[in-house]
Amino acid sequence: MEWNENAFMKMENLKILIIRNGKFSKGPSYFPEGLRVLEWHRYPSNCLPSNFDPNNLVICKLPDSSMTSFEFQGQSKASLKIIFSSFRELNLFICFLFLFFPLQKLGRLTVLNFNGCKFLTQIPDVSDLPNLRELSFRECESLVAVDGSIGFLNKLKKLDAFGCTKLTSFPPLKLTSLETLTLRQCSSLEYFPEILGEMENITFLSLNDLPMKELPFSFQNLIGLRQITLGRCGIVQLRCSLAMMPKLSIMHIHNCNRWQWVESEEGEEKVVGSLLSFVATDCNLCDDFFLIGSKRFAHVRDLYLRGNNFTILPEFFKELQILRTLVVCDCKHLQEIRGLPPNLERFDARNCASLTSSSKSMLLNQVLSFL
Repeated sequence: MEWNENAFMKMENLKILIIRNGKFSKGPSYFPEGLRVLEWHRYPSNCLPSNFDPNNLVICKLPDSSMTSFEFQGQSKASLKIIFSSFRELNLFICFLFLFFPLQKLGRLTVLNFNGCKFLTQIPDVSDLPNLRELSFRECESLVAVDGSIGFLNKLKKLDAFGCTKLTSFPPLKLTSLETLTLRQCSSLEYFPEILGEMENITFLSLNDLPMKELPFSFQNLIGLRQITLGRCGIVQLRCSLAMMPKLSIMHIHNCNRWQWVESEEGEEKVVGSLLSFVATDCNLCDDFFLIGSKRFAHVRDLYLRGNNFTILPEFFKELQILRTLVVCDCKHLQEIRGLPPNLERFDARNCASLTSSSKSMLLNQVLSFL
């Protein structure tokens, strides 16, 4: 389909433009200056019209488009710097105004969506988007770099980089308003971003399908975190103090081939954790997993350890007064149960083929005691 330029140029008062199912061979060379909402799925051009003034733009969504960059201004910052250097003789204040105002044209923009833009290779400087609330670039398969300015958008509530498979690093974050952070399936992302200062609005975090081997100490600045999921990831070390984060109630780890607790430095743990549910299934955990003792599980109500390789349940399980659910099914190497929590309501040890006869007898007596 071809774009009718003449008809479009007559829409001077157009405020909202939404195209979701159209197919065009090329994009327009003109957008009305009063445009506030631009949503165009599969936008066919690699950039917006160079003469477009985005001063009034509030929402911009261009998913699955051919965009290679979102430099909205007709002149790039690089070219403005060149212009600045060529006019050093002019009054510095005039030069400052000339530079500053073009970069503030996007001050009203609150939503920016470039999901599925397979030609987008980098997220440039976004410091001129002070009111941005949502920034999403899911499944941008060519994205390799994110500018550090993204970490200082103090009104940003949603940041979504799901499935950016070539992205190897993410800049530090100091986003006090952030509520949602999505990094799942960034299969080349080796390091979790540093958290610069306390961020209290993120309550749930899923870090599935990531190669990162550990979480930084600054991760604990996510003081509002209530639930974290780690699945099919490269985690090999987790700080014990993560389980002691003040509001964390659910920690779910699954299919992470081999990981270990790392003892925290002296004085690192000052807050008693609120962890209620701990899940570590199919993680190839061995007996050294229990070397941390009962302290980490003192307040846990539900403990799921299905499909691991430890051979014993240690005696300290007798000390876990709060534990109500204990699942160790499919632990084929489990031989000995030395202790069970006194207030246990559910225990599942199905398919534990290596259990000794004495352990089986102990379990049977435990069951009979409830009858």
